[in-house]
Amino acid sequence: MELVLQWRGPVGPGLFPGDIDGREALSAAGVYLRVKPYESGRLVGYVGQSKNLLQRFDQHLTQILSLNVPLRDETGLPVDTGDRLSLLNALGESGPLALAEARRTRFFFARAEDGFDADYLTLLEAVLKERADAMLGGACENVQTIAAGAFDHDLDVIHDFSLLNADGLATIQSVIGADPIRIPAAQEFDHAG
Repeated sequence: MELVLQWRGPVGPGLFPGDIDGREALSAAGVYLRVKPYESGRLVGYVGQSKNLLQRFDQHLTQILSLNVPLRDETGLPVDTGDRLSLLNALGESGPLALAEARRTRFFFARAEDGFDADYLTLLEAVLKERADAMLGGACENVQTIAAGAFDHDLDVIHDFSLLNADGLATIQSVIGADPIRIPAAQEFDHAG
């Protein structure tokens, strides 16, 4: 069985659709890549899934801007900012770091309605995380245990990049590659990070 991921994007600060139709198209179930490029050429990724992509993208950006996630400098290295109160006491330093993190954040996504059943969201998240962590040399920020379950039939995850521009294509391929992903029957993913 084939699961087709028709990749779209990027969206993010300055790139979100302003019209109702564009926002409704983002308010769908799907899998996504959150990518943050840094001056050093380093990419830091995150793979997720959601029943409402737009709401999830908003959550990511809100967490960054509210200083609820680790911050990185312009080269992509984590910044030792101390505890939460230290961040709040040093808004002059931590605020610009958070704003820079939010501005560089880009989301690429594949909606379920374009090529796969939403029942496969967790499985797709698991295989994409595994691939991204390998491709990024461990720079996938959310590698954790995912119980994707077992399936009684082989699955092939096929990437459709036809809706991306050249930069988007290069970014996604550097995070998850271009090759299809084969999932043998009864395979379970228990990826611990």
